[in-house]
Amino acid sequence: MLVKGNGLERTLIRKKSQSVDIKTIISEEYWEKIIRCKENFLKKGIDPRQEAYLRPEIAESWVRVLQAGKNPQIVFFAQKQEALSEYQKIWNDNQDLITAASPLINNFLELAAVEGYALSLFDKNGFFLIGTHLKIFKNAPAITISWQENTAGTTATWLATIHKRPYLVVGPEHYLDILADVIAYSAPILDDEGQVVGTLALTKKLNKKPWEGGASELNVHAFGWITSLASSIENQLKLQKSNSLLDRAKDDLAKSEQIMKTLMEYSSEALITIDSDGMILCTNPQGKRLLRLDYETQEQRNIMEFFGNQLNLRSISDKKKSNSISEDFIKLDYNKKPYHINVLPISKQDSAEADAIILKIKEVESKIVCKSNQGLDGDFSFNNIIGESKAMQEAIKQARLFAGSYDNILLLGESGTGKELFAQAIHNEQNPNGPLIAVNCAAMPENLIESELFGYEGGAFTGAEKSGRPGKIELANGGTLFLDEIGDMPYKLQAVLLRVLQDKQVMRLGGKNYQKVDFRLIAATNQDLWQLVQEKAFRADLYYRLAVLSLEIPPLRERGHDIAILAEYFLTKNAERRGMKVPTITDKALTKILSYDWPGNVRQLENAMIYAMNIAGGGTIDVTHLPKEIFAKGKKAAVKTDQDEQDCSLEEKIGTLLSIKESERLVLLNAMKKAGNNVAIAAKLLDMSKPTLYRKLKEHEIEY
Repeated sequence: MLVKGNGLERTLIRKKSQSVDIKTIISEEYWEKIIRCKENFLKKGIDPRQEAYLRPEIAESWVRVLQAGKNPQIVFFAQKQEALSEYQKIWNDNQDLITAASPLINNFLELAAVEGYALSLFDKNGFFLIGTHLKIFKNAPAITISWQENTAGTTATWLATIHKRPYLVVGPEHYLDILADVIAYSAPILDDEGQVVGTLALTKKLNKKPWEGGASELNVHAFGWITSLASSIENQLKLQKSNSLLDRAKDDLAKSEQIMKTLMEYSSEALITIDSDGMILCTNPQGKRLLRLDYETQEQRNIMEFFGNQLNLRSISDKKKSNSISEDFIKLDYNKKPYHINVLPISKQDSAEADAIILKIKEVESKIVCKSNQGLDGDFSFNNIIGESKAMQEAIKQARLFAGSYDNILLLGESGTGKELFAQAIHNEQNPNGPLIAVNCAAMPENLIESELFGYEGGAFTGAEKSGRPGKIELANGGTLFLDEIGDMPYKLQAVLLRVLQDKQVMRLGGKNYQKVDFRLIAATNQDLWQLVQEKAFRADLYYRLAVLSLEIPPLRERGHDIAILAEYFLTKNAERRGMKVPTITDKALTKILSYDWPGNVRQLENAMIYAMNIAGGGTIDVTHLPKEIFAKGKKAAVKTDQDEQDCSLEEKIGTLLSIKESERLVLLNAMKKAGNNVAIAAKLLDMSKPTLYRKLKEHEIEY
């Protein structure tokens, strides 16, 4: 064992659990040490398993081959050929594998040949099936018996088979002298149960030593590429097994290839192989479409360009074993759509780092809208929000800005202002393909809201379903959770909700394991949450978590002419639903509607129009057809001017004993605001002619 020496020797002295990196493998010193180690083993009987720089699997393979009495100088794998009938049986037994692999292998044979590689497919016993590996050996027979250890010695193909993982074997690491100038990459092909059904091998006979030819002698992407190709063949085998259409098309190769191509084109799963730094090594057609890549630039792009910091590559690369890690509902930066992603790190042999990482990505196709005591239909957008007033347009503008963020949103506003419609529009603007789950915290009994939000396992309590039930938070994974009337949430549940928002994981009632969730929270309330915090009725820490982005929906009384627009909309909507003519509104009725404060806001206005339509019997709606509460004296709305009087009400202005001219100006401003700057409607409200109103507006320098 080496204990002293230069920097290279110290680099080569590693624990058995570590592997030699590619830079070391192609160095002259390393190859010389492997050659010397083999000579010591074969001539002096020194156990290679004691050498620190030789990978344990290589050393153990050497020992097994020698114990079998094999001479490295004899091409013993070419001394016996399988009978043609026996080989035909091998071919027939592997038709599923050959059919699945042929289109992919044939597509890459020419590319591999240009780079000097031979690409070959072997069955689970090491028998050659299809490919070009024999062309690199001038004296090899047309058919070899097998690439098992007892016939071909130490090879990447057999190591990948017995260890069920990709392997790289270079030059002198091979047992046979005929393979001393060969570099080979091999990856196993596994079935649904994890058993090896075959192996892929990418082999190259070097014309000169790697250190003499420079880095160009080795394709640094070959390992990731052969692994991704093996994964693609595995997927095609699964498709063949599950789709009878492929079974019926086996005998027609052209038809089979077309069906395979069509299935892959419409498959929702993308396969992308990257290195530990995130650089894209290769992708399948679905991956190219997903990332919008072309063939020329795909290997110049980094996966972080598309997923940002959502992928923790350092954590994945540090895995000591090739464990499959599920990352649900990751989002692409360019379209914000949710995707299921499965991450499979392929680590170096006995190393803490990953050589390559395979990403399997599938778009979340289904859109779920859960109506839990809510009237949401899932299709409402900002374009459906009716309102031309400045207050409403400002609210819509702010909501669109908030929709582009992933932060929590708190919607504030009186009952009936349309907070749930804003929540739905924000969801459809930012994440239209994800689920939208709505829960009204005030409409649900306190003893049920916990199981409704968090779900439960079977038998968690009396009356629980045997199979359990997912909660609304779990269902919102990959989308939006809308909690209406958040101020009515029980105090003890607020702490649990806060923990979910912080940790992004939830546990069902009666459960033992947490489940990762990724959702955007929109909460709404008509209460003063800060006042509830002061009264110890709402948690301050939850309030700060919810109110990252706050949006106030204006009440109807501050929306001016929107009242008339909405009244007309509700009349038209209900008339169409009932198949009747849209009724008109008299000037007196419209004046009354515009002057009323509407404490119930839009919801009250809609109910009032439905009432008026029924009382009018389909005819013209007059004052007598309006609900009685509209005639009751109530609180007057604040009147704001567009100048210095903006913060004062009409009553406050008049209370300061203004001059007649100043008072008239305020009355005009109030009327124009109520009419949405519509002179004709304002004239009706003031009971004056339009010419007179035009004259007074000009006299008071009021713009309209």
